[in-house]
Amino acid sequence: MKFLEQRSNNNFVLRLNVKTNSRSQKIINNGDVLTIFLKSKPVQNKANIELLSLIKNKLNISSSQIQIISGSRSRDKSIKITLKENGDKEEIIKKLLI
Repeated sequence: MKFLEQRSNNNFVLRLNVKTNSRSQKIINNGDVLTIFLKSKPVQNKANIELLSLIKNKLNISSSQIQIISGSRSRDKSIKITLKENGDKEEIIKKLLI
C-alpha cells in the first residue's frame, strides 16, 4: 500500500485525503492514499483534531506519537506516526481499515 511508508523500525508516514462535513466517519482505501471522511467542518482546526483523534483511537497510541507533518490547511495530508516498539506495516493497515 502506497499510503503508508515506513521510515524506520517504528516511524511511519501516512498519506491521506480528508473529506470534511460528512454524515459519518469512515476510512476508505484508494490505493495511493487513504480517504477519510470526517464529521467536523474545517473551521478552527476542528477537522484536524478529529482526524488525529480518529487515527489515535484506531491505532491505540497516545497524542505524542502522532502529528501532521504537511497539509495542515489542505485536504491532502501527511501524518507521522511513531510507535513505541517496532511496528508491522500490515498490522497498522489492518487496524486503520477495520
